[in-house]
Order: sequence, then C-alpha cells, then structure tokens
Amino acid sequence: MSARFPTSIDLRHLRYFIAAAEHGSFRKATTALDVQESAISRSVGDMEDGIGVSLFIRHPSGVNLTLAGQRFLNRTRQALDQIREATVEAAALGRAEEGHLKNGLFSNLASGFLAESVPEL
Repeated sequence: MSARFPTSIDLRHLRYFIAAAEHGSFRKATTALDVQESAISRSVGDMEDGIGVSLFIRHPSGVNLTLAGQRFLNRTRQALDQIREATVEAAALGRAEEGHLKNGLFSNLASGFLAESVPEL
C-alpha cells in the first residue's frame, strides 16, 4: 500500500496541527495562535483528508493524538526545525556572515610591495 502525499499542506497547516496537539484542544490552540477555531479545525481536517488518516481523536473537552498523529507530530517538529535551520543558514550566507572568501593576486604585484604588506595566512 502506498502512502498518499498531499500537495496542499503548507507550513501554516503544520503549525496549527502542532499547536492543537500541544494544547490538547483546537480552542486553546486558537488563543495561542490568534486565529479562529474554524481555521484550525478546517486545516487539520483537510490535512487528515489529504493524508488519509485521522490525526486526532476528538471529544467534547478537546483532542488527543492517535498513534498516527503522534508519529506525524514527531516528524512534523523535525521537519519544521530543519526548515528553521535552513532559513537561518541561508540568511547568514546571504548576509555574508558565513562562507568562504577567495583572494586572487597578479603575480607581478605579489613579488613587490604587496607581498611585504600582507601577512602570511
């Protein structure tokens, strides 16, 4: 049996899912994220439909993760951590805080005064 890969999951859906899992309630997650409960419920429901599995057991006082939901939560956290790290790394490279500097020098300059004024590396 092959797993379905939904093309419509975005980072917002994943943040909503994580918040609901951490707070044990869509309503409490809405307070933490400052969004409407219907947005979280719809996003999580769409994600569950796309994946083809229930991530939560819903009850009047909140939600609990299913086994699939627990595993999805672990993987989702790892994925978001890697995305955060990649973003920080790319931004640092873009600001030249990290990287390599290559210097070139014409041979006729290297043998003159410049050779004496540049310390050895």
